[in-house]
Amino acid sequence: MANLEYKQAVLKLVFEGGLTKEGKMVTKSKSYHNIQASASANGLDTVATTLANFSNNPYIGAEKVETMNLI
Repeated sequence: MANLEYKQAVLKLVFEGGLTKEGKMVTKSKSYHNIQASASANGLDTVATTLANFSNNPYIGAEKVETMNLI
């Protein structure tokens, strides 16, 4: 029987990066590694919005991306 084992998590902040010639929005992202598996949604939201304040680009949102090993 296969199991999943936590490997790592990354907090990815997404920002507006301007517009293309066709008028479509470009996004930019900044990733922060070594996020604990037990990090709460409220805690990550607090960290993401605090870090977003240091950017000159408008903040769109954040994602938590987890990687698991299949064993």
